[in-house]
Amino acid sequence: MSDTLAEPLTPEVLESYDRLRADCGLLLLEDICIIEIRGEDRKGWLQGQATNDLKQLDSGASTSFCICSPTGQLVSICDIWGLGDRFILTCKRSTVAGVMHRFDQMVILEDVEARDVTTEYSLMSVQGPNATAALHGVVGLPTLDAADSMASANPVVVLRSDRSGAGGWDILIPKSDLNTVEALVDRFHTVSAGAREIARIESGIPLAGKDWDSRTLPPELGPAFETRHISYRKGCYTGQEVLMRIHSRGHTNRTWVALQFDKPVKEGSRVTHSQRNDAGLVTSACYSPEFGWIAAAMLRNEAVLDGGAVSAPSVDGFATAEIRDMPFLR
Repeated sequence: MSDTLAEPLTPEVLESYDRLRADCGLLLLEDICIIEIRGEDRKGWLQGQATNDLKQLDSGASTSFCICSPTGQLVSICDIWGLGDRFILTCKRSTVAGVMHRFDQMVILEDVEARDVTTEYSLMSVQGPNATAALHGVVGLPTLDAADSMASANPVVVLRSDRSGAGGWDILIPKSDLNTVEALVDRFHTVSAGAREIARIESGIPLAGKDWDSRTLPPELGPAFETRHISYRKGCYTGQEVLMRIHSRGHTNRTWVALQFDKPVKEGSRVTHSQRNDAGLVTSACYSPEFGWIAAAMLRNEAVLDGGAVSAPSVDGFATAEIRDMPFLR
């Protein structure tokens, strides 16, 4: 589709996007919060809160999970890494209050301490297929997914992450270490907000407040998200009864999907389908140099399971889209 469309991206966004897809670039993760979790009971306690199985979360390992309400709705989507004496957990700034409230509410006699240490670090991420090669000699990279490391003579924490669809590394730098921050900014091109948003949608990374909210059930975010974030073989956790019931029933009532349009559409636009006029809503939309006009949408399963085409209002009438599973990138 994209070959028939005028390219609506600035040179800055295009350059940043090309770096993310063919080389690497620097993301300044000011919208991400960092929680440090310590205590002998930290893994066992988290097992009772996380949707994924944390049994293998030892030093150097990582995983992703959701924290849910007792009725199964999302509170937060989290990434977590194991270090020798602690876990490092990251989540969106807009959800950190819910995560910390869970610790305050549910840690009773367990030896677990959680601190929001966001203000103590600069969190920077080098993302793209060449991130590992480009960081050699700048930061000591672990062979596993996480380690306390060094940048020159300065201590940092290095975490393997994928915030772009091509993988890379998060680097936690103490606020007092301005030299490492400056070295990364000087060495790597800073990715524009526009390019980061394109990469996010292509990679099927749902954004709190746009693609999901406090009414969203984790399985509604699609099969790829479910596989990465939920284990149906682990023991009890908050919200498990609801998610297991959905799993045994076979599906939710709606699904977050990818749409490839022939024209631009706005976020919040109503999606129509032959089965029903109120098939769902566009949650995120952009122009992708690779895929053309793309969007994420939460659609009723009558539309998703039927497949075929849907439509949404555009600048000159209606745009038509093909329904695809998330993510666009395979």
